[in-house]
Amino acid sequence: MSDEGDRAELPRGGAADGAKLMVAAIGLGALALGGWLLHDFLTGEALLPEAEEALPELPEPGEPQERPMVSTGEGYGWTWVNPQPRWMPTWYAVDSTDDGNRVAIVGHRGAAVRYADSAISLWTTNTEADLRGVAWIGASEALAVGDDGTILRLGGAAPRSIDGVEVTLRDVVATAEGQALAVGDDGTIVRIADGVTPVASGTDADLLGVFGRGEDAFAVGDGVILHIHGSEVTREPSPVTSMLRAVGGCTHGGVYAVGDEGVILWRRSGERWQRVATHTRETFTGVGCDHGRVAAVASDGRIVLLSGDRTLALPSGFEHAWMGVDGGDEGSTWVVGAGGRLATIEADHVRTRTAGPAVPIRALGALGGALVAVGEWGRILRETRTGLVEAESPTESGLAAIVQIDASRMLAVGDFGALVDIRHDGARLLTTPTEVSLRDAVGDLDALLVVGGSGTVLRGPATNLVATAIADTSDLWAVAGAPTGAIAVGDGGVVIRLNQAGFSRVACDTEVTLRDVARLPGGTYAVGDEGTVVVIDGDACSVVHHGGPTLHAVGLGPEGHPIVAGDDGVVLELVDGAWTRVGVNVLGASIRTIWRSDRNVYLAGTGGVIVRHILVDGT
Repeated sequence: MSDEGDRAELPRGGAADGAKLMVAAIGLGALALGGWLLHDFLTGEALLPEAEEALPELPEPGEPQERPMVSTGEGYGWTWVNPQPRWMPTWYAVDSTDDGNRVAIVGHRGAAVRYADSAISLWTTNTEADLRGVAWIGASEALAVGDDGTILRLGGAAPRSIDGVEVTLRDVVATAEGQALAVGDDGTIVRIADGVTPVASGTDADLLGVFGRGEDAFAVGDGVILHIHGSEVTREPSPVTSMLRAVGGCTHGGVYAVGDEGVILWRRSGERWQRVATHTRETFTGVGCDHGRVAAVASDGRIVLLSGDRTLALPSGFEHAWMGVDGGDEGSTWVVGAGGRLATIEADHVRTRTAGPAVPIRALGALGGALVAVGEWGRILRETRTGLVEAESPTESGLAAIVQIDASRMLAVGDFGALVDIRHDGARLLTTPTEVSLRDAVGDLDALLVVGGSGTVLRGPATNLVATAIADTSDLWAVAGAPTGAIAVGDGGVVIRLNQAGFSRVACDTEVTLRDVARLPGGTYAVGDEGTVVVIDGDACSVVHHGGPTLHAVGLGPEGHPIVAGDDGVVLELVDGAWTRVGVNVLGASIRTIWRSDRNVYLAGTGGVIVRHILVDGT
């Protein structure tokens, strides 16, 4: 993807804020990330000694800007609708070289990317362990650490694992070419080269952050601040007892530590740490260099610039957790966080590099031709000229399904008996006779059929529903058909035929939970746990596929064939009697719904993921 904006005026600071290696910027090939590149034009900052210097000035804060990177090379006919440039997992740590030319980012379930040559590309890790810290240790090599003692060298033909630690490592900082210092749970400190050498910390407190400056390093954690020099570790007095989550600074000037209860500490000289007034009790999660000044990020989307004991809040346009920040002297300072969010700190403002709501989506529809999505926590997303935006919702109950009434109206059902009337100008909550979670519905305003937890079935007009419960039945997850004749599926492989008079059971050759059902031209299909697909024909129900991740959705694909989708981004298509993996890459997001409009087939799910495929002619 290309960004035609101006180059960033400022550099970057890091989550792993450590002694950054001054290495020549090497032109890294912009490798495909599942067939995509994120292009952007930006620029970076530096590290150490403790001489007293004039403190950098803080700017007048500017309004945040949103300029998402653009995804290229989609492949296979599937294109991204939301988020932009595409969904990415929660990021936990970031490290930038001093010149800002190369950035390493790691996160949830082994996710890792690198930024170079104005593009972001995938770094293969071959692990599903959460990666908590990352540091450049060479011109093209980085070291990542994480859960269960994971230590990986990234940058070669394949990632190389280093053994020797069993506890979770929380942060890492480069100390010399090819070498690093990592900290983690139970007071763990280790030096890493070709192997691992433990350093006695003198504490069993969890250590969450580490920062290097010359031959010295500082580690912080559960009520402790440690000064590390060679093999010698001393504890420095702290003015607080709360959890400290990160420590960092620039190549010169003071060192900062941040943590819970709005704590920011400044080590001006010697061993004296003083508290900086922040006027907040939000948790600060990361701190790093930002062009001589320092930036701290928080769990509520807060970004604060620091210069001595002075602070300045920069609006970020984000209300969720930032997890890491890192920059240098010449390039932009990168900020990473929840929902795959990426941003950069420019001279006086924050520039968001991703856009679009990242809330989990459960169902799709359209009003007046504009896409509408509903999902967890009662979220309602509406399509605008600039993308999807979150609209006001009358409930915080999760919304699980949509009934399309007409082009200007839809109903959504959800947890605790929620029934929401959604129109182009707003949404309101309707009354239902139950507080049981409702999972799916079919029908219209005059005749609605809704299914939900504990075998609950609601029938009748939308404004006067009557609740019944099917005995000896657990949760019903989905229904297909019409109120006069429908198929419902649920826990334990239950399959039930519903009509106006009552219900009948269909014996099925499975006991796994069935999570969706659809009547398609080739038959009625249901999907569920353990990759199960069943075909329901009259009073018969047989398994036609089993094995793999849980499947949450079934529908008709862009070429008119049945498709199913679910966890780990799996999408299967039935072609010539065989279920074959479809080449749509959603980077492991869980697909929860398949929706077909008159022009496109959409897949949507966790992380706000929405992708679409234009219908093939003749389907």
